Amino acid sequence: MIRFSNVQGDVLVDDRRRDDRRMAHEGLTLDADGDYLVATTQASSTDVHAYGKYIRLGSSSYLRLGGNRAQEGRHNELWSAKNTKHFLARVWALAGGR
Repeated sequence: MIRFSNVQGDVLVDDRRRDDRRMAHEGLTLDADGDYLVATTQASSTDVHAYGKYIRLGSSSYLRLGGNRAQEGRHNELWSAKNTKHFLARVWALAGGR
């Protein structure tokens, strides 16, 4: 199980398998078998508990979760609500493609 805590600001979760995008919130849980991209914006952060690890994502960071692995990184993309699809596409490219 993947669980979110200490969600501050806008934290986007993109589910590759279901083509579903949502905002993370305190206590959100995800199926551990999925393929997800979690991206924080310029002024957001979150803690993610996944695969027996505790991962702290600060601002302008991403986390790709899938196949019992977690890949972290940083990005320089600016997010606004109207360009969410483009923002996530650029971050997916950094995280290994979509």
